[in-house]
Amino acid sequence: MNKVGLLIIYNHRYDKNIPRLEEIYRKRFSHIFHIVPFYDGKQENVISVYESSYYFSGYISQTYAHLKDSGFTHFFVVADDMIINPKLNENNLWLQMGIDVDECYIDGLIVLQERKTFWSHLLQAMDYVVAKEGVEISNILPSQKEAEKCFDRYNISYTPIPKGLFWGWILQQKEWKMRKRIWRYMRKRRLDYPLVGGYSDICLVTADVMENFALYCGAFAATDLFVELAIPTSMVLSTKKLKVNKDIKLDSGAMWSEEDMEFLQEYDFNLTKLMENFPANKLYLHPIKLSKWK
Repeated sequence: MNKVGLLIIYNHRYDKNIPRLEEIYRKRFSHIFHIVPFYDGKQENVISVYESSYYFSGYISQTYAHLKDSGFTHFFVVADDMIINPKLNENNLWLQMGIDVDECYIDGLIVLQERKTFWSHLLQAMDYVVAKEGVEISNILPSQKEAEKCFDRYNISYTPIPKGLFWGWILQQKEWKMRKRIWRYMRKRRLDYPLVGGYSDICLVTADVMENFALYCGAFAATDLFVELAIPTSMVLSTKKLKVNKDIKLDSGAMWSEEDMEFLQEYDFNLTKLMENFPANKLYLHPIKLSKWK
């Protein structure tokens, strides 16, 4: 029998969202936990965490310390400004998504050595070092060779970033300062440790890998690795059975631009109307700022 813990991650303290999200999910998930930074209220299913929202992978590691002995078979991690397709519940997640119960999920992976469009966190990935003063994680993370084997499993590169990509990133910049900054990185093209990026506001983690996943998430948070590098890398290092959005039945619902979000106007920013007429082919919609919805 599967037991799913729904972990709702709050980047910032929005206590008003707690009852609204309870209303959205309580009929579908028996075990809901709100992961709220610096929460000092009294609601029992709210777990207070202490970390920057830039490194909310640390939220997951702190939360797991509270839940690791609670018998959960799966941990479904979602953002507080994300709405999951109303068809999904704790009993049919795998059927609706089209994955096996022993598989993990993350929305997608960004292979840094193949990224043609500039992403500011590429430079942060190149600056990152495991041996950070005051934090000893070199014996916590897999060794370089072990990490490379994990990356090989998914055909993810850990080679130096090609020079050609740098020239493309430079040409995409309008500001001379950024062009110059990227150019400086061209000499140092090798990462200190294998890293992969990815959209990290939703993931499904099986209990058998959760301990390592949470451990690596915490280690990366402690060494200030941006969350959209920390969570995907931790997932690749933790599980041999990882699916991404292209592998499942439902499409990504990430809305990156105003144009992507235009269709929301037909719902009149009415949450009930959205839930009753949710796009059938979407796994989720994100972002949905609840403060703007009736």
